[in-house]
Amino acid sequence: MIMDIIKQGSRARALGRPRDACPHPADSRERRAWYEGYDGSTWDFAERVTHPTIAPQGHAIRDAAANPTPV
Repeated sequence: MIMDIIKQGSRARALGRPRDACPHPADSRERRAWYEGYDGSTWDFAERVTHPTIAPQGHAIRDAAANPTPV
């Protein structure tokens, strides 16, 4: 059901409908899903992080920026 609503949002954008044409009630998961389809994004994207063993450590990035290696 939610996937259908995401597709509806995507279809609305493709047809040139305005973003505020969403037919679902405010603060509902259906509205978020419709906007997800319309915007082509996911609303949980900000919560995605890389696995700690893959992600560089914060101090390593800071040290590399402060002391760049000459090429």
